[in-house]
Amino acid sequence: MKKAAPWFYYPAELEAGKSGRLSDEEARHAAGSRRLEPGDALTLFDGSGVVADALVVAVGSRGRDVAFEVSGTHNASSPALALHLACALPKGDRLASLLDMATQLGMSSFTPIDCARSVVKVSENAERRWQRILIEACKQSRRPYLPIVRPATRPQVLAEQCQDELWIAHPGGSRPAELSPEAETSLTIMIGPEGGFTEEEVDAVTAQGAHKVSLGAGILRTESAAIALLAYARLAFAVDA
Repeated sequence: MKKAAPWFYYPAELEAGKSGRLSDEEARHAAGSRRLEPGDALTLFDGSGVVADALVVAVGSRGRDVAFEVSGTHNASSPALALHLACALPKGDRLASLLDMATQLGMSSFTPIDCARSVVKVSENAERRWQRILIEACKQSRRPYLPIVRPATRPQVLAEQCQDELWIAHPGGSRPAELSPEAETSLTIMIGPEGGFTEEEVDAVTAQGAHKVSLGAGILRTESAAIALLAYARLAFAVDA
């Protein structure tokens, strides 16, 4: 069986016959860990749904310069249901795990939310680090759409501006199986910090039409709750159809 070509991120125009070079970071991955050589196949994606078949034509500068030529492209189908995650930030490496797994599950965008009980705040250069995690997750899972990172906001503000079906994870809410996105095209999932949302936050969000969703009697970590609901939505509502 022919081995699938590894994926690399190339956020520029892709078309048949185009020649180009990978970014320094992608080149190091291609020539280093993947050990690609001239003549080897690779797949390029621009993060917006365009996927290209290409060949390595040259490797130079001790593996820091990888040139390619595109043989063909196609446009990947957009998800039937866009999944947007609005989430309080978990501590330490758990945030990286959250972004990685959420991307693999088809997350369309990520919005950090600043809750009354939040402990972790968005730090300087955070979005640059997050972007790299999202890119690597797309490459690993072969997802052609790179999630968008949106500015941090408060739960009440997000709910006021949200045009999607909105679910807020909260004990005592409905079971996910009892709900179905009315818009059928976009769903926003809101997850609170380890200490949970305050009642004032829950009241403000539900006043804007959000549905409270329960994940059972146990209290899950922030990232566990997020992944549980994203996985449910992807399987139940045929996100990749």
